[in-house]
Amino acid sequence: MAVYVCDLCTVQGMCIPLAGTTFAHMQQLFNVDTAAMSWTFTVSCLGYFLGAVACGFVFDRFNHELQLIIVNCVQAVSTIIAPFFTTLPLFIAMMFIQSISQGFIDASKLQLLLSFRY
Repeated sequence: MAVYVCDLCTVQGMCIPLAGTTFAHMQQLFNVDTAAMSWTFTVSCLGYFLGAVACGFVFDRFNHELQLIIVNCVQAVSTIIAPFFTTLPLFIAMMFIQSISQGFIDASKLQLLLSFRY
């Protein structure tokens, strides 16, 4: 389980900075101004918060490993298909889904690390 938690940290570290590093390119691709493109970050923060809260309610009630596998797959799929959207609202919706999974994964990682017994 410890190896899987380390893998989650690595994958999440690769997915989170994508929106910031590609901000200028996405702004040109969608042909929008900075104010419209900044909604990506606002919606991502909201999704991260909702994912962390959802993890608090769901994590102890169901199988931990199955939840992490499902949420990790959602994060992977949303990260892979997000660049293929050509309109800003669809891209923001995919970033919202991705950030929900990131918040869930981050909160579940912390719960798993706190539950390890030596």
